[in-house]
Amino acid sequence: MNMESATLDRRGNTRLWLVFWIYGVLISHLMFGAILYFYHQVGTPSLIALLALFVAYTAWIMHAVWINAFNVQNVVYGQIARALTVAWAINSVMVSGFLLLGHLGSVTLPI
Repeated sequence: MNMESATLDRRGNTRLWLVFWIYGVLISHLMFGAILYFYHQVGTPSLIALLALFVAYTAWIMHAVWINAFNVQNVVYGQIARALTVAWAINSVMVSGFLLLGHLGSVTLPI
């Protein structure tokens, strides 16, 4: 893998598997796991910053998957990746909102 393929560009030249599985799935799950780990250990401003960073990263991933969706042999995989990424983005925003409300004490969390 050369340096050019390891960076995301605005032209959509990055392989979909790299954008979707590594940047999208792996890093997003690591970030969310870190948020859950620190959930009870940080104050509200720090949690807001972590959640905002996570939502911003999710938006960036959604854009990256969208422009790189057709760097595959089968176009169906690009459509599936787009749909799954949009669903993940909606879920990320909603879960982040509920985690923030739970941290503020507005809702009761099962954790």
